[in-house]
Amino acid sequence: MLTSNADQEVATEYGAYGIAALLMPYLTGLTVIERSIKGKSFGFDFWLGSINDPNTLFQRKARLEVSGIRRGSESIIQSRVNMKLEQISPSDTLSPGYVCVIEFSTPRTRIVEKCKT
Repeated sequence: MLTSNADQEVATEYGAYGIAALLMPYLTGLTVIERSIKGKSFGFDFWLGSINDPNTLFQRKARLEVSGIRRGSESIIQSRVNMKLEQISPSDTLSPGYVCVIEFSTPRTRIVEKCKT
C-alpha cells in the first residue's frame, strides 16, 4: 500500500477525490457524474447530479472543486477553502458550487457551498 503511488501529490489529490465522492451524496443528495473540462476557465473538478430523482441524475445540478492537504492547520485549511472559492468564481453563473478540502493527518474535511449568482 505504501508504494502503490510514489507521487505524493497525485496520491493526495486522488485520495481527496475519493473521500469527496463518498461524502457529497450523504451530505447533499448530489453525486459525482462527470469530470469537468480542464482549460475552459471553469475552475472546478466535477459536475454533480441528484441521486434523489433518477430522471435528473445526469443533469448538471452543481459544481465540485476538491483539494487535498497531507498535513495542515485549521488556518491552512481555511486559506485553501478561500482560494478554491475564488477559483470557481468564473463559473458561478452555471450552477451552485461546492468546495471540499480534505486534510489527511488529523483527518478532517471542510465543505462549503457557494450559491449560483
